[in-house]
Amino acid sequence: MNREVTVWAPATVANLNVGFDSLGCALTNPGEKMIVRMTNAKGEVRIRSVHGAALDMSSDRNIAAVAAKSLLHAMGDPCGFELDLYKSIKPGSGIGSSAASAAGAVVAVNELLNAGLCREELLPFALDGEQLASGARHSDNVAPALFGGLVLCPPVGMPLSLPVPDGWHLVVLHPQIEVRTADSRGALPEVVPLSDAVKQVGWMGAFVAACFRGDAEQATFALEDLLVAPHRQKLIPHFEEIKQAAFKAGARTGGISGSGPSTFWIAKDSKDAKAVAHALEECMAQMNVPCQLHEAQIAAQGAHIIP
Repeated sequence: MNREVTVWAPATVANLNVGFDSLGCALTNPGEKMIVRMTNAKGEVRIRSVHGAALDMSSDRNIAAVAAKSLLHAMGDPCGFELDLYKSIKPGSGIGSSAASAAGAVVAVNELLNAGLCREELLPFALDGEQLASGARHSDNVAPALFGGLVLCPPVGMPLSLPVPDGWHLVVLHPQIEVRTADSRGALPEVVPLSDAVKQVGWMGAFVAACFRGDAEQATFALEDLLVAPHRQKLIPHFEEIKQAAFKAGARTGGISGSGPSTFWIAKDSKDAKAVAHALEECMAQMNVPCQLHEAQIAAQGAHIIP
């Protein structure tokens, strides 16, 4: 039996404009590694090291540790684990840093214990970790981090994998500013006009139908955000300038990733994606805002063991 594994977990984009708290996708880039090894301390999970971010080392306050411990306890605490975290997805970036940690941890523990659980069975344990980060058990980041691909998370029942629109190339811009999840949630109204809700449901239906028809252009066209971005964009400095730069360079659509501050922009091919990335880099330089840029496609595979 292996006593150590290395797992890779993808960044994710949640909400995807039409699917607030219910729609997300995994990205081919960035992603992050975690090394997990067995110990003889039954029932104990310890964070041995964290690289790339200043995270809490306490096993009760670290997302990866909480998710790992939840699954370990469910399996009867036959051993313990220690974790080395390599954070390439910056916490608070809006592209699923906590989801990657939670998903990676449960995939590693499942492998080391030879538990044989499927991804749907691992989801509740990963959500135990995600709940520590967000205060809620929304799975629109965790599910794609576990399953890969494009995932719809209904109010009740298991997440549903959707066909991925062909040819999508995403550019993710992460300005080096902090947008607290509490502030992002607080910016949203408790009540929205019925007409807006009806239109948003219509766009969501059009998006799902386009995915199943294999109509990437219609799927792109359907990504209209009437309920969230109009209220959250004020929290992201220079959002309008970013949007205009992306569209001028060739982006077909885009929006706020998760609760921000990252934004995502969809291009039809890699050439346009590179032009969008270059335009956004120049825009941020003109605004004197440090940033990270990621060019990606939708990852077919979620968190998984690597050599």
